[in-house]
This record gives sequence, C-alpha cells and structure tokens, in this order.
Amino acid sequence: MPTISDPIVPDGASHPRAERIWCANCRTAEHVVLDSIEPLKPPAAEFVDVAYTCVECDMFYAHAATFQDVAAILNQRGTVSGVLQFGGGYIHCGEPMTISGTGFHSVYAPISTEDPTVNLLDVYLATKVLQCRCGFRMELPS
Repeated sequence: MPTISDPIVPDGASHPRAERIWCANCRTAEHVVLDSIEPLKPPAAEFVDVAYTCVECDMFYAHAATFQDVAAILNQRGTVSGVLQFGGGYIHCGEPMTISGTGFHSVYAPISTEDPTVNLLDVYLATKVLQCRCGFRMELPS
C-alpha cells in the first residue's frame, strides 16, 4: 500500500474508476466514435472524461477512461466523425480548428406578427467562428 499521495488528486478525494471504452449492447468497441475528451474534475493523473457513440446501435456513453484506451480508439481508422471536442478545443479532419472571426447575433424572434408595434429588448449572443484548414467552419457561442 503506497504511503505517498497522488499530487493531482487532493487528499481525501477518491480516485476515479476508469471503464473500458466499448458498447455494452454490441459487446465491442469496433463501431465506437468519440464525441468529446475532457479533463476530469478534480484532475487525475492518467484519466479523462470521454463521451462516445456506437454508430451500429446508436447507444451513447460517457465516463472516465484511461489515456491509453482513448489513444487506442483514436488510432483506429474512422473513429472520429465530424468534429471532436478535445478539452477547450475542437478538431476536424485530424487538425485543431482555429478562430477565424467573431460576431454578435440577435436571439430575438417575433412570437406573433399581429402587433408589430411592441418593442422588445434585443438580446445578443456573442459568437466565434472556428475554421479548419479544409474549409469546414462552425459558429459557437463565445
């Protein structure tokens, strides 16, 4: 039994329990596509929070996993579909996306066209536009 505490896990906090990445319904990881990889809160030395979908049976999973299990899935062909959220960044076609612009958009939408004289306060949403080298773009709230 070790007497030195893990420097990343605070004293008294339990270590996360990693689960393997696989589909319980299909009983395989063959059809798993990663959706997001996030750091654990509180951080743990070799674990991350992972979310993924089985594209064969459309089951969704989210739990703690080891870096090694995540790397094994990422190294398989076709395991990233569309955009992968990795911590605070986004990856498309295997490359990190970069900010190509910002903007503000009104979230006001008229509920009715019967009384156009009603003046409602506009609410604006700040956004950022992310772009990949391949030309793919997406707009997210800032």
